[in-house]
Amino acid sequence: MIPDTSPLRRDAGPPPAALLALASGYLALAAGVFVARLHPPNGYEPSIYAATPAVYWVCAVAALIVGFVAAATWGRFGRYAGIGLAGLTVVSFVGLPLIRGYYFYGGGDALTHLGYARAVSGGSAEFFNHIYPGGYGLSVFLARAMDVPVRHGMMYATLAVTAVTLLFLPLCVWTVLRDPRAAVLGAFTAMLLMPINNVSTTISFHTYTVATLYFPFALYLAFKHIARGGEDESLPGWLSPANLIAPVALFSLVIFHPQVAVDTAILFTTFLLAGVVMRRLRTRKETAHGVDVAADGGRGPSRLLIGQTLVLAAVLVLWVSGFEKTYIFAENLVNSLETFTETGEGAGAVAQDRSESAERAGISLLELFAKLFSVNLLYVLACGGLILAKVRSLFDGPASDADRAITYIALSALTLGPFFLAQFVGDVSGYFFRHLGFAMVLIGVVGSLALYRAADGIGPVGDGARTAVAVVGVLVVCVSLAAFFPSPYIYLPSDHTPEEEFAGFESGFAFLPDETSMAKPRPGPGRMMDATNSDPDGVRLWQISGAQMSSLERVINATPEGGSADGYYLVLSERDREREVVGFHGIRFQAEDFERIHDARDPRITLVLSNGDFRIYYVDQRDAGPAGADARVGSPESPSIAGADGVASTPDGAARSARSVRPAGAV
Repeated sequence: MIPDTSPLRRDAGPPPAALLALASGYLALAAGVFVARLHPPNGYEPSIYAATPAVYWVCAVAALIVGFVAAATWGRFGRYAGIGLAGLTVVSFVGLPLIRGYYFYGGGDALTHLGYARAVSGGSAEFFNHIYPGGYGLSVFLARAMDVPVRHGMMYATLAVTAVTLLFLPLCVWTVLRDPRAAVLGAFTAMLLMPINNVSTTISFHTYTVATLYFPFALYLAFKHIARGGEDESLPGWLSPANLIAPVALFSLVIFHPQVAVDTAILFTTFLLAGVVMRRLRTRKETAHGVDVAADGGRGPSRLLIGQTLVLAAVLVLWVSGFEKTYIFAENLVNSLETFTETGEGAGAVAQDRSESAERAGISLLELFAKLFSVNLLYVLACGGLILAKVRSLFDGPASDADRAITYIALSALTLGPFFLAQFVGDVSGYFFRHLGFAMVLIGVVGSLALYRAADGIGPVGDGARTAVAVVGVLVVCVSLAAFFPSPYIYLPSDHTPEEEFAGFESGFAFLPDETSMAKPRPGPGRMMDATNSDPDGVRLWQISGAQMSSLERVINATPEGGSADGYYLVLSERDREREVVGFHGIRFQAEDFERIHDARDPRITLVLSNGDFRIYYVDQRDAGPAGADARVGSPESPSIAGADGVASTPDGAARSARSVRPAGAV
C-alpha cells in the first residue's frame, strides 16, 4: 500500500501495462454496477450480499485489487488513479440499495425518520421544530434536486455523507502529515468505514450516524486551522480561511445531531486547552535556551482552536436549549448513573442483550465480536502503540503537526472517555456504541499515522512486496465491509423494506375499523404508522411475542394492549418471516410459527388483506379462553378487505401520528 515516491518513478510515469490494468479496473467496476442494476429485488432480501449477482462481487474485488496495486507501485499517476478506483468501488458498494433499486432501505428508526422527512417535505411539519432536522433537510434537498421520492432522497443522503468520510478522513491525515504515502493510508482507512458497527450506528438512515459520517469535514477544518494550512496573507494572523467556512459546517453538524456536536465540542475544547499548555511549555523551553520567541509573536507554529470551539459551543447551547428532549436525555443519563452507583447493576445493557441473543442462537460471542470489531480492534492497538511511542511529546511539546495531532487526540481520550463510559450504564447504554462510532473516526486518523510510521520504519521495499501488501489491504477491506450491511453473517436481517410492506400497511391503516388492535412480530406496526404518516382512529398497536405465536391457541388467546375485546388484527409478511427465520436465525420465531398461521383452518383466524407478500389476519377472540380453542364454529364476523392490493396513498405532507411517540432519545 506504500507507493514509491522517488523522482525517477514520478517522472517516468506508469508503464503501458499499468495503464491497461487501470482501464480494465474501471471498466470492470462499471460492468459490475451495470449487472447489479439489471437485478432488482424480487420481494424482501434478508441479505444484500447473497442477493446481489456474483458478477458484481467479482468485478468489485478485481477493481479493488487493481486500485490498491496501482496506488502502491505505479507512481504518482497510479496513486491517484488507483485510490480513485478503489474509492469508487466502495461508493458503489455503499450505494447497492440504490443501484439494485430498493424501494426503501431502512427499518426501525429509519422508518420513523422517513415519516418526519415526508412531513417536512410536504409542509405539515416545520423544519426547525425538530431537534435534528439536518438529515431531513439534506434528504428533501436531494430528493427535489434529483426528482426522486423522499425515501430515495434519504438513501442518497446516507451515501453523500459516506462520501464525505471517504474524502475528508484522508485529507485530515494529509493536513497534519504532508506525505502522499500517509494520504494513501488515510484513504485506505476511510474505505474500512469503521464508524458503522451495526449495534448503534447503521448505514440505513440514522441521524446520529449521518452526523458521525459528516464529522470528518469538521475535523479537517480544525486541523487546517491549527496547522496553518492554506494560508491567506490578506487575512489577520489569527484568522484562517478554514475559520471562514467553519461556522456553516459546525451549525450543520449541530442540526445533523446534537449528540455528535457535544462530542465534537468536548474534543475541540480538549484541543484548545492542550494547545494552550503546549504553547506555554514551548515558550518556557525556548526562553530557557535563550531563543527569541518574539519573531512569531509568541504564538508558536500552530494556532489555537479558539474561534471554532466558541462558535460550536454557542450554537450548540442556543440550539438544544429550546428542545424538551435535551432535558429528558440529561435526566435519563443522571438517573442511569445514580442507579448504577447505588445498585451496581445495569452496565452495558445493550452488550448483555447481544450476548444473550447470541447464546440463544447457539453462536459464540467471541465470533460475533470478531466479525463486527476485529478490524477496529487492530486500529485501536495500532493507535495505542503510536500514542505510547509518542508519550514523551506530552511533556516536551510536539515537534510536528502530526505529533501535535496525535497528542491532541490522545488527550481527548481523557475527556471523551469518561463521557462515553457514563453512557454505558442503565437505559442509555445503547448510546455508548454510538459514541464508539464517533471515536473510530479519531482512531482512524491516528491509526493511519501509525501505519505510516510502521511502513516508514521498514524502509524501501520492492514492487513484489508492495503488491503483496496491497492484496492484504484488499482482504482487510473485504473483512470490514462484510459486516457493513446487516445480514445473516452477523446474525442480523437486512433493513430492506419492500414496496409491498408499505402498500399493505397503508391499505390496512386506511380501512381497518376503529378501536381494533393491530399486532405484529418485532418491530410492531408503530414504525410503519410513522413512515406512512397514517393516523387511524382508535387503532392500538402492539408487538406479539414468540411465545404467543407458538400455537394457534396462544395466537387466539393473545392479549391485545387495549382495543376491542372481540379480536385483533395480526400482520404477517414475507419480510417478517425472512427477518426472523433467516436474519435472526430463529431466535424468537421459527418457520413453523408463520406456517401455522398461513395454513390455519381454525374458523377464528381469517385472512382479510393480502397483496402477495403481505397479509393481515383477523383473530376472533370471542369465547376464546383456556377451554375455548374449539368452542366456536363458523366464520368470524370480521370486516374483510381481502384483495385490496392497491395502495391507499397518504400525501407526504400528512400529519404524523401522535400515538407513535418514541421515548426521548430513542431515535
